Amino acid sequence: MKQTFTFYPSVIASTASTANAEIFDLSIEAFEQGEYLKSLHLLLDSINKDLRTSYSNPQGNEFHIPHGPLFIRLKEDEEQLHITAPFLILPEKNQIAMLRQVSSLNFNDLDLAHLVLKGNQFYFEYHCPLSFSHPRKIHYVLKEICTIGNKYDYEFQDLFAVQRINRPFFTPYTPEEVEYVYEAIQQSCKECLQGLRYFESSRKFGDMWDILSATFLKIMYVAHPQGSLRDTLEKAIRDMNRNIPLAAIVTNGRQTLEEIQALSPEELAKSLYFTATFISDKQRSNMQKIREDYEKCYKQVSACLEAGDYKTVCLRITHKFYETYYQNHMQEDLNCILVKALTQASACSWSKAAPILYQTLEAIMQGPQKNTKFQNPIAA
Repeated sequence: MKQTFTFYPSVIASTASTANAEIFDLSIEAFEQGEYLKSLHLLLDSINKDLRTSYSNPQGNEFHIPHGPLFIRLKEDEEQLHITAPFLILPEKNQIAMLRQVSSLNFNDLDLAHLVLKGNQFYFEYHCPLSFSHPRKIHYVLKEICTIGNKYDYEFQDLFAVQRINRPFFTPYTPEEVEYVYEAIQQSCKECLQGLRYFESSRKFGDMWDILSATFLKIMYVAHPQGSLRDTLEKAIRDMNRNIPLAAIVTNGRQTLEEIQALSPEELAKSLYFTATFISDKQRSNMQKIREDYEKCYKQVSACLEAGDYKTVCLRITHKFYETYYQNHMQEDLNCILVKALTQASACSWSKAAPILYQTLEAIMQGPQKNTKFQNPIAA
């Protein structure tokens, strides 16, 4: 392996955040003035301007908003705000094991909302007086319900064969999109495994870690999977940072990658679908925070470029760019810059790709950039 990864544009053209910080500030202002329903309306508008018009009752005090496998209900009466979300049905088998898992979530993962068992059905719930319904707190409650619901929906189905209370609405990828993602995953796995073999003889586990981790992040970027594949990739990405010997991390990661590579197009298609998102677990991209996050990488690759270590420049920057996509809803100007750099550096020798990637990183670190249009060939 003496060249960079082949670049595949994301199947989703834009992941820019719909959040509006100015409207959120107005929501706080309304709350402080005791205008609680107006504050709730503005909070929803700050998340997505279309939520109220799409999911409100005629009176404007109740909302049923979809998010992945959930439908989240917000209702404001004269005294309280009620938030509920039907989740899963307690199975006939393995009930004790699942109840223990749910108890663990309530004690360890959920701070304000809780999972409540009603009959044989689990619901997320949160209730509070209107005077305690500060927009920051309510946004936090909604985000933790969305995050935990997304994470454990498939995991509980896999562990306990549970059923959802509500049937969510999913839109499957088109056959062309499935074929594109399948080819991208196959090529990405092939290149990664070739890279692992290349570095294995010299036991360069740091480089092996870089290409494995970058490949998992890259597949998330290209495919935006749900279900089984998303669960597998999320776990693989977390496991890359476990506190165990690097050689063991690489061995486990390689095994997971080979399992992903072995998926047939039909198996893959089960995890490829579009679903509604209320509040994402990703953060809205912020250039100042991104520069702070890039600072350590920038110093390291600057020294590597000066020393002629083009391989390290390419591996570190490529990993950092895909990590940025994984953690953020990317603003359009930065998205265009990164896509352009990854496209120009695609499947190039390290010596050719290193200056391209470095110049892009340097430009981001030094200041604002002019937007450059890029037409995604798949998700135009």
